[in-house]
Amino acid sequence: MRVTVLGATGGTGRHLVTQALERGHQVDAVVRDPGHAALPANPRLTIYRGDVHDAASIAGAIAPESVVVSGLGVASKNEAGTLTAGARAVVAAHPARILWLGAIGTGRSASAVGRLTARLLRAGFGAEYDDKVTADTTVLGAGGTVPHSGPLSDRADDPGTRALLLSAAGSRFFPHRTPRATIARLMLDEAEAPMHPGQLIIPDPQ
Repeated sequence: MRVTVLGATGGTGRHLVTQALERGHQVDAVVRDPGHAALPANPRLTIYRGDVHDAASIAGAIAPESVVVSGLGVASKNEAGTLTAGARAVVAAHPARILWLGAIGTGRSASAVGRLTARLLRAGFGAEYDDKVTADTTVLGAGGTVPHSGPLSDRADDPGTRALLLSAAGSRFFPHRTPRATIARLMLDEAEAPMHPGQLIIPDPQ
């Protein structure tokens, strides 16, 4: 399988790259500055220079058979609009499939965390909130899968965590910390065996 990783040098993106290579896939990593990518040397890894605000550069890294997995994030609230630009650029490139990491409690998953938590998250994210929701909606509308996670940690993968459809969570879900390694694993599992196209999933520790 050919995997294109967006946000490849971020905390989650590095796990996506490493795990995809460990699974034997061809990996195309999209980074803004290849000179500072610091990704593992591997004959199955190709690094592309790309900026989500330049849709042509993103399209150049995505082949028709590519499965795009995105760990794209923003470093500050001043970068609001980055996620929407990235989602639109990826959808316009028409890859085989898209998996797009989002945040639990935003948009469609707001009902899963309860009204108070959802309101606090909206206030905390500020302008980034609408950016997240628009990006998610763009990907879901194109048939992609959107995992929504709570705060991410650098702990080791929790092998007991599985993907759960948002519709099965009800209003009982609370945003727990999820290892980046775990969310990367769940995204790549879905990439390899798509079970939830056009749907929103959440990590569920069992």
